[in-house]
Amino acid sequence: MAMMQIFGQLLPLLVFIIVDSICNNIRVSIISAIIFAAGQLSFYYFKTGKFDWFVLVDVVLIAALGTISIISKNEMFFKVKPAIIEGATIVFMLGMVILPDNFLLNYFGRMMPKGFALNPGAIGLLKSMLLWFCAYIMVHIGAILYTAFFCSRRIWAIVSGPGFYLLFIPIMIGLLIKRVKIRRNRVKASLAHTG
Repeated sequence: MAMMQIFGQLLPLLVFIIVDSICNNIRVSIISAIIFAAGQLSFYYFKTGKFDWFVLVDVVLIAALGTISIISKNEMFFKVKPAIIEGATIVFMLGMVILPDNFLLNYFGRMMPKGFALNPGAIGLLKSMLLWFCAYIMVHIGAILYTAFFCSRRIWAIVSGPGFYLLFIPIMIGLLIKRVKIRRNRVKASLAHTG
């Protein structure tokens, strides 16, 4: 769920990158991102009949910090927005880690398809994954802030948007390698047991 929320946050940044590469005008690029984010929120509302509070906060931040950037003629306010929203994501996920196991079972149980239930034994692994994901997002926040203050607008846009997923590639490769090793060991163990 957090990954989908962050992916949703990525879309207005992609609009910003595309518009900025076409017209090289920070004001037009920020306004385009604001309009797209508002459209994104409207689309979600008409599709589901309710507001996603995470998307709503994201749109309000884009609009507020984008407007401040345009009025002050300082793009830095807009540039730090991804770091702020990811910081809020970390607070949310750390809250999930601290909450009692029963709450997490109920919370994630509502997201499961009918007939499926979350195994209570998986809560420890889930909390561990949330902590690792928090650490990963903190690295990305550091990269966003560094590029916002010390790099070009284009480098910042790449790092704050697609850079999040590019950073994730080595982690996914590592997890896949680990999964393949575990599967091989299980196959060897079952062959040794039957033989």
